Amino acid sequence: MKKLLFSAVIISLLMLCGCTQNAPSPQNELISSNWTASLDGGGELSLKFYGEPGGLSAEFNLKNAGKDITISGDCLVDSTSIVIFDSSVSQNYAFDYTPKGDTLEISYNHNVLTLQKQS
Repeated sequence: MKKLLFSAVIISLLMLCGCTQNAPSPQNELISSNWTASLDGGGELSLKFYGEPGGLSAEFNLKNAGKDITISGDCLVDSTSIVIFDSSVSQNYAFDYTPKGDTLEISYNHNVLTLQKQS
């Protein structure tokens, strides 16, 4: 009887004190990393996020052929897309994304670019 009661108490404690682990969401993985790519023609891309999900900003930078283009501003991220609100040109830019481990495929206007996660 004591063994049965002891086993029941141990099982109850394990069930009550069990730990849970939340799987990281694609959005959290995306915004907690910096992303870069080197293009075949010598161009460079970078995508960086600043702030927290409630006040998130992003900067997308392209350097190529001596030109430096930056899209930056407030940002919204959902499970499939990134929208950057660039107030300097009163324009919204939406990118679809697909995370693949340490790489990130982003698409804009039917063009796909693959960026690498930076540590």
